[in-house]
Amino acid sequence: MKKITYICSLAIGAMCLVGCEDFLDTESLTKKNTGNFPKTEVDAQQMVAGIYTVMNNNLEDPESDPFFIFDLASDDRLGGGSQSNIGAQACDRLMCNKKDELLNLWDKRYQGIFRANNAIETMDNVTAWSSVEAKNQLLGEAYFLRAFYYFNLVQVFGEAPLRLKTAPENLPKSSADVIYAQIASDLKTAIETFPAKRYPDFGEGKASKWAAEGMMARVWLFYTGFYNKTSLPLVGGGSVTKDQVVAWLADCITNSGHGLVTDQRNLWPYT
Repeated sequence: MKKITYICSLAIGAMCLVGCEDFLDTESLTKKNTGNFPKTEVDAQQMVAGIYTVMNNNLEDPESDPFFIFDLASDDRLGGGSQSNIGAQACDRLMCNKKDELLNLWDKRYQGIFRANNAIETMDNVTAWSSVEAKNQLLGEAYFLRAFYYFNLVQVFGEAPLRLKTAPENLPKSSADVIYAQIASDLKTAIETFPAKRYPDFGEGKASKWAAEGMMARVWLFYTGFYNKTSLPLVGGGSVTKDQVVAWLADCITNSGHGLVTDQRNLWPYT
């Protein structure tokens, strides 16, 4: 009797679920997700702006930023002496002051990489653009920022998982050669995708074709110097050569609209 009652209960429950299908709606009316975002050009702008916000961690936790880590680990800067500068002292002395010294750096950079991956995957969801250049500007920024965050990771850790899509994956770490090939390929894609607008026409505080050309030179110099190589690998074969880097830098110097101040003292206010 109990068995019959149990079976009847399941049957009634199933009928209720079937009958309620018309009343259940999984569409989010209040929150943005990949099902409803991005749809417009403004959505895409907001999405790419979200990739940049990871950089706010430089102010929030400067001791987990590669720029300060490298400076403190070198002879260029000394870690402070107060209790509030324990993290800086640890970088200065190549020591640990907590269980996961660089966890914040790891988490934040992968946060940015995930957002860049999402932007690259969903940019085509926007069907109406003010211009092709507008789309290419945002797509170029996404590729540039993914390369930038991976460059941060590989310089500090040497090897790391190479995540190139938003779908969950259990990935092993990739070698430095594989990661640098992806960085170079992303920067090359960014250079070829960005509109060739002169500063400041591409927008204040945004990555540009010129930033990608300059970053490519920085990556090339570090990789070839640190790993004693003659060129920078690309995904699928081929490489970035010294001559290509020089040509990109010449393009940046000639066409970017950027330049050096005539008097170095103008960089700082008079006191």
